[in-house]
Amino acid sequence: MRYLLDTNIISNFTKPAPSEALVGWMAEQADEDLFIAALTVAEIWRGVLEKPAGKRREQLKAWFAGPQGPRALFAGRVLAFDEKAARVWAELMAKGTPRGRPRSALDAMIAAIAVANGCVVVTDNERDFVGVEVVNPVRGPE
Repeated sequence: MRYLLDTNIISNFTKPAPSEALVGWMAEQADEDLFIAALTVAEIWRGVLEKPAGKRREQLKAWFAGPQGPRALFAGRVLAFDEKAARVWAELMAKGTPRGRPRSALDAMIAAIAVANGCVVVTDNERDFVGVEVVNPVRGPE
C-alpha cells in the first residue's frame, strides 16, 4: 500500500509530544511506501517562516533542512501536482460544489495527487478528504 502523508501528519512530528498512535503506525510502515506532496513541503516551510523570530523558529528551520526534516526523509518520494493530478482535482472540486460543501483547494490538490499516484491519504482531518481513501492513525485503533 502506498500512502500520501497530509501536512498535519508531518507537523504532528514537530510537536514536543507527537501522537503515540501516529508514531506507532509510522513505525509499522516501510519507508518506500510513504510519500508527501510538494504542496506539503510548501505548507510546512510557510508555517516555519510565519513563526515569530526566535528559538522555536530557528529549531524548526534546522529540523526542516536537517536529516530528520521532510526533504531528507522523503528524498525521491515527493509527489508533484502534475497534469494527471490536475484533472483529478477538477473532478473533486466539481463534485464538492453541488453538495454545498466547497472543498479546500489545497486539500483537494493533495487528495488529487494521492488519487493520481495510487496512494491512500494519511490525515487526521478526514472531513476535508471526503471521496478519497483515507487512513487516520492519529485517532488510533477503533
